[in-house]
Amino acid sequence: MCFSFEVSIATFVISWSISFYLLNKGLTLGYKKEVIFLMIFSSMQLADAILWYHKMKRNNINYIVTSLLIPLLLSLQLIYKVFFINYSEYIKFIDDKLLKILIFLLICYLFYRFNGYSISMCDNKLSSPIWGSNEIKGWELILFAFLLWYPNNHMFFGTLILLALIKIIVGGAYGTLWCAIANLLAFYYLYKY
Repeated sequence: MCFSFEVSIATFVISWSISFYLLNKGLTLGYKKEVIFLMIFSSMQLADAILWYHKMKRNNINYIVTSLLIPLLLSLQLIYKVFFINYSEYIKFIDDKLLKILIFLLICYLFYRFNGYSISMCDNKLSSPIWGSNEIKGWELILFAFLLWYPNNHMFFGTLILLALIKIIVGGAYGTLWCAIANLLAFYYLYKY
């Protein structure tokens, strides 16, 4: 999880470095798409790093990062995963137009949901950003994780396990789950590809 500027920026740099290395290995198109998704996914760490760098003060930078950059990156994750990687899997179960309407509504919800300022969960070494000053609800994270990882049940259930561990160890700030997953995913792809 991202407990500081240093952890957030290191996660971003490591994930992107591994991604650039992998993209230059001559991967198949499917593997390249997964690596590009990792780059979008791990870009959230840059947003967290900006928040940490400015000490999550209630200012214009915090508002822009929280209200625009974070929902934009989350939206890009959904769009890329649903429409560029797993589109054929989704339209087996849902009409194309309905899928597009649902994703559009979810993106609108993300911008509504995170409108505001991010705050630090606490003032100790386990402090993490709470995006939009309002903790992410379990159902929101489960729905988002399902849409991101479908049809990969292993990644979905792995995300749920990490969510439970964050709840037990830290007690909240689930958005920083992306930090842990970004690192795990980067090293998994490095091993796999």
